[in-house]
Amino acid sequence: MLEIELTHPQTPEPFPHNFNKVIGSGHLGLALYERTLRHLEMAHRELGVQYLRCHGLLSGSPDLCSWADQNQPHVNPELGFVKDQLVGQGKILHNFAFIDLIIDRLLDIGIRPFVEVGFMPRLLASSNHTLMRWDAYTSPPRDYKLWSELIDSLIRHWLKRYGLKEISQWYYEVWNEPNLDGFWPASMEEYYKLYDSTVRAIKAVNPELRVGGPSTAGRVDALIDPFLNYCHANKTPVDFVTSHSYAVQTGERKGEFAYHTLRPASFLAQRFGQMRKEIDNSPIPGLPLHITEYNSTTSTHGIIHDLPFNAAFLAQTLSEAGQHADSFSYWAVSDIFVEEGIAPAEFHGGFGMVNIHDIPKPTYHLFSFFNQLGNKVLSRDDRYLFTRRDDGHTLGVLWNPNDNARPSQRVEYRITLPPDTGPCVARTMLVDEQHANPYRTWELLGRERNPSRAQVELLRESSRPVCSYTAPSTEAGRPHLDVTLDKNAIILVDFIPVEDQTHGYHGLDKARYESLSLPGN
Repeated sequence: MLEIELTHPQTPEPFPHNFNKVIGSGHLGLALYERTLRHLEMAHRELGVQYLRCHGLLSGSPDLCSWADQNQPHVNPELGFVKDQLVGQGKILHNFAFIDLIIDRLLDIGIRPFVEVGFMPRLLASSNHTLMRWDAYTSPPRDYKLWSELIDSLIRHWLKRYGLKEISQWYYEVWNEPNLDGFWPASMEEYYKLYDSTVRAIKAVNPELRVGGPSTAGRVDALIDPFLNYCHANKTPVDFVTSHSYAVQTGERKGEFAYHTLRPASFLAQRFGQMRKEIDNSPIPGLPLHITEYNSTTSTHGIIHDLPFNAAFLAQTLSEAGQHADSFSYWAVSDIFVEEGIAPAEFHGGFGMVNIHDIPKPTYHLFSFFNQLGNKVLSRDDRYLFTRRDDGHTLGVLWNPNDNARPSQRVEYRITLPPDTGPCVARTMLVDEQHANPYRTWELLGRERNPSRAQVELLRESSRPVCSYTAPSTEAGRPHLDVTLDKNAIILVDFIPVEDQTHGYHGLDKARYESLSLPGN
């Protein structure tokens, strides 16, 4: 049995809740779907999410640009619309109606935009290079003046609609992974030109607005140093740095699925720490670092995302990465996600922590557990984190990812509370292979690709963590609790202060009702 002895440190280390500040999603047009909004409501209410990284804002669906003059003198009256909307001339119209619907709804939920400024509207693109099922145009603009006019028009529209007090609390991140050919079929020097044009257009509306980049795929090289060197040399404004990272080492596609080998569970937090050092060693030190995408793997076909192992594997990241990153955004909130196609089965390895029928996966519960923690660290290890909350609760999360190098996957802990702990009860919430694992239930039910409504309810029922309440034992005047974690378990332990009011009940005889029995013959 492993001992965890909790004390009250004189100067407790803070535990910043940076893990749930931002969350990712598929392209922003999906937020027109009622299901996506439902999942965002869940994330705000139960996980404490404050911002949505608004992906693919300017390209695909909805597209923001159209020709005022379609240059089509002969329109088929039976069709009533122009066959090719890319044919036209004259003034380009900017249409923000659908974006207004989305942003309005996000703000109603309580979530603010972390704006990803991209991709390229079709009419502004320098080529027909597209990516993903929803046709994101990812080339540089054919005319930087037209691009700047679009950004100016959008930001001024938001200023008028929402006011400076609101939009100055948003973040504006220029593009997505420009160091990958698919997302930016041009050089990084061309990206710097795009960044410079974009940030200057935004700052011209109001210098208080926060703009950053380079939004790189940063698993190996985040390219933070050359980006900040460029900004410093060219006096280009930059308010924060963004990058991405995934813990995948190698990958293999087999039929419908992807299988990966992973880096150690410590990798992501360490990688964010390396990015932090890169910023602080640059000519512009001290800038905030926002990780706008991370996960265990990079594939929407990796069953790992549906399993308890994903939660147990990422727990160390949630515990430690906030020391380095001002936010780190899990990719993504929902399986309503169409980069390659719609969900081919109830569970298929989608990035979402909630599946298409609102069923929380184990990783969702990991975020829920961490959201309940306090902001003062009592004890931390690579397999647990205990904190103190201002309301007097002592709370911890423990995790046990499968490790084939161990002879046994079962781990037992004894948690001993500080000597001055008053009366309390321990509430535990458990997720593991046998509990709150809807993937396993779906598997046992036969892996129906599109289950019936009754089967969906069974899956939802099986997704709930197991809750129990226990009175801690006392030894040498100190209360303690023993907990057991099996393979891929995560558990929340909440020591709730208790003020016993039993003395106020007249005629209460506990022994009488605890000895209730069937009558004898």
